[in-house]
Amino acid sequence: MAPRSKVYDLPQELRDELNQRLVNNGFQDYDGLVEWLEERGHKLSRSSVHRYGRGLEEEFEEAMGDVRKTTQMAKAFSESDQDTQGHLVDATARIVQEQLLRITIALRNAEHEPEKAAKYMASVTHALADIGRMSLGQKKWATEIRKEEREKAAKELEEKVQKEGSKTISTDRLREIVRETYGV
Repeated sequence: MAPRSKVYDLPQELRDELNQRLVNNGFQDYDGLVEWLEERGHKLSRSSVHRYGRGLEEEFEEAMGDVRKTTQMAKAFSESDQDTQGHLVDATARIVQEQLLRITIALRNAEHEPEKAAKYMASVTHALADIGRMSLGQKKWATEIRKEEREKAAKELEEKVQKEGSKTISTDRLREIVRETYGV
């Protein structure tokens, strides 16, 4: 197992600022970042900062890929008006759940700061619970939409038969068929 990066020994605020600078610089100018850290009293090698930056860049690109996929799905669904059953919300919830699970695993492995890991673990657990409630609400909504669509189709069918004045089937019999077929 490779030794833990010295970057993790930096104070959290400084590491957060380093992360921000890495993203803003497009994960470049590691010499400048090493100088910036040195000005703040932390001597790290360029290779240490680069390894850390490469790992952060991979995580960043993976997360951005998920965001791009979700954005494209949202655009496609909204343009085609096909998301009557909440597939986009469900897909987004699954992506968020996956990310939260990754965070949970990372926190479990964060032996160097167990108090912070426990604090963040509580936040992640709360977020997972919120996602679960949202997902259940979405499924309930989708069920209601499907029921409304079936009721509308049944009503349209009844009206059509009444307009045509069909002599081969009574309205009562049609309602019975609709109830059996659509569960309405």
